[in-house]
Amino acid sequence: MELHSDRRDDRFHWLALERLPRAGPLTIARLIEAFGSPQRALEASADEIILRARLKSRTAYAVAACRVDSDEIRKDMDLLDKMGVRVITRWDAEYPIRLKEIYDPPALLFVRGQFAEEDARCCAVVGTRTPTRYGIEMTERITRGLVAANITIASGLARGIDTACHKTAVKAEGRTIGVLGCGVDVVYPRENARLMDEMASLGAVVTEFRPGTVPHPTNFYRRNRIISGLSQGVLVVESGLRSGSLITARHALDQNRDVFAVPGNVMSAGSSGPHWLLKQGAGLVESAEDIIEALYPTVSRTPQPVREKAQQTNLFDGAADQADLSEAEALIMGVLDLEPVPFDVICESLGMEAGKLSGLLLELELNGLVRQYPGKFFSRSSDTNGGVSTLP
Repeated sequence: MELHSDRRDDRFHWLALERLPRAGPLTIARLIEAFGSPQRALEASADEIILRARLKSRTAYAVAACRVDSDEIRKDMDLLDKMGVRVITRWDAEYPIRLKEIYDPPALLFVRGQFAEEDARCCAVVGTRTPTRYGIEMTERITRGLVAANITIASGLARGIDTACHKTAVKAEGRTIGVLGCGVDVVYPRENARLMDEMASLGAVVTEFRPGTVPHPTNFYRRNRIISGLSQGVLVVESGLRSGSLITARHALDQNRDVFAVPGNVMSAGSSGPHWLLKQGAGLVESAEDIIEALYPTVSRTPQPVREKAQQTNLFDGAADQADLSEAEALIMGVLDLEPVPFDVICESLGMEAGKLSGLLLELELNGLVRQYPGKFFSRSSDTNGGVSTLP
């Protein structure tokens, strides 16, 4: 087939090769191995493709007969340049080593940000899009511990557990990689636009799908194999039995990765997936240390802040150390628990004017003592001491 490149770089031919019908990662790999470059593969006849790439005749004739829209490719290249997105191929030195090990590594990756050598120490954290408060708390706690151990966090940038682990890693200034089930120019979910920008500066946002690809459900199955492929282990926090998180766990097993799960409330539907995995032999995780000891026993860890050490020694101490709180703030902390409480209930319990209460809750939230949830619900934060009984 004949294609006319604008010769800006070899990306033109790679992007053309990616558009060929019936040409997935394995087919593209055969073409490159047979012809040495995407341009030569694109120029080959059907007979040459059958003979040298050992492809079935139906696929070979479909590839040879394909006519790719050059204008579309140039538009994509302009968009990628504008966004600062690089195209990394499976044959490039900066392609993640661990991802190359899987059965069908993507031929191309569209990358915002940078891969780094330390990404070889990577753990995926995945879970439901509708987590409980417990699931969010455990995700944040475990992610902080992994980041402190200089371990990269990979996930799928979906709502819920995925977003929680990415945000926690960014807040801790750790490396995190988000894998999309759509084009790199498509923000999905929309509320994660700012998060994606922050991740690109501290890690990478990647996809194997060309620009403009919408988040079709089948894309996420392919996306999940990349999440596990980048990682040495996959942690499932909360999920149902038919969730994408369990698909990621299955990919992990097929790729000879370790699978971990966080146990939960047996009455919660979100615990069914992790509990099923635990019954199948997944590693039980109560803290980041469980993963670190299993995967990276020799990795150096950043010392925990003094405040966190103090917290760990007072896990079940019910007496609040509120020496630095005002009397009104101490009263509010006395009403709050780890489970979210409606604003109206707090107001009624304290007999406090709503405006004053709002100001004090905001101050406590800014100090990390209180967390706010949708619908004006508030709880104590397990990130602080303050007499809060936290999970080990």
